[in-house]
Amino acid sequence: MNSSHEKNILKNVIKIAVSVVLVVILYFNIDFDYVMHEIEIMPSWFLACVLLVTVAGMGIEVVKWRVLLKDVSVVPLIKAYLYGNFFTLALPGQLFGEAAKMATFGKYTNMYDRSIATVVIDKITGLVGLMMFGLFGLLFTRAELPGALAGIMLAFIAGAFVVLLSMRVEKVRGGFLSLIESLRKRTHKLEKFCDSAAGVVMTWREYLHKPGLLAKSTAYGLLLDAVLILQYMMVCRQYGIPASIIDLCWILPMVNVVQALPISLAGIGIRDVSMVAMFAYVGVSADSAMILAIVLLMIIIFQALCGLACILWDIARR
Repeated sequence: MNSSHEKNILKNVIKIAVSVVLVVILYFNIDFDYVMHEIEIMPSWFLACVLLVTVAGMGIEVVKWRVLLKDVSVVPLIKAYLYGNFFTLALPGQLFGEAAKMATFGKYTNMYDRSIATVVIDKITGLVGLMMFGLFGLLFTRAELPGALAGIMLAFIAGAFVVLLSMRVEKVRGGFLSLIESLRKRTHKLEKFCDSAAGVVMTWREYLHKPGLLAKSTAYGLLLDAVLILQYMMVCRQYGIPASIIDLCWILPMVNVVQALPISLAGIGIRDVSMVAMFAYVGVSADSAMILAIVLLMIIIFQALCGLACILWDIARR
């Protein structure tokens, strides 16, 4: 077993351990009997509505990605998206889900370089839209939050726009490509990474000359975020959780950013702790926040099961 493989195993063990420790901490600080009872008595019609909204969100995700790939059939996009959902939950870390999405799309289209670039760009436009919702929520919430939060998010959005738009400048773009090339020369281990990074830079340059396309992708990202906020609001109204739409606008981005950190198994534990902490700012009890977290986990599992069904279907057809 080589050292690289051993390091990957160690990283995954650490991620699983982090999730376990955080879940244990939550267990001793939350009335799980109450939380699970509330989940068990959830009306079937309400669960069906939540999952229906989830399916709508999944559809928007695929359409959003296809905006960047107009000449590609929608079938490989759907398969790649579903595969990604499964591996996001099945393996320790969301990066595995994105890698599965890239690999699956590349397999069905023979467009590996473009798949990497468009997945990254799709994530960038989605993150920009999410941060815009977050900034709106932070500016208008009545919750007593650290004043620096809005400033940090505004600086992040401004910085992201400056960096991304600077790729139109030939000297800046050349500087990025030179940096990537210098990394390639240092070690052959980074060769594939450098090829992908250079592809992202050049593809991003191409899309920067299509501002309407990027605006459309960002608009779909905002629509997707609105659907996610709708899901949160549905659960809040069902369980009498006192959180407004304004509050959800900033809580959702915060939770999404935290759970995306590659330090736990599929965000389990860290997502729940962050939700409990964020909702505490708007007067929501830890037990109620945990109900929201478990419903969100149910949605993630549902998405992963859709991905598993797609994988099994492909295997059965071979």
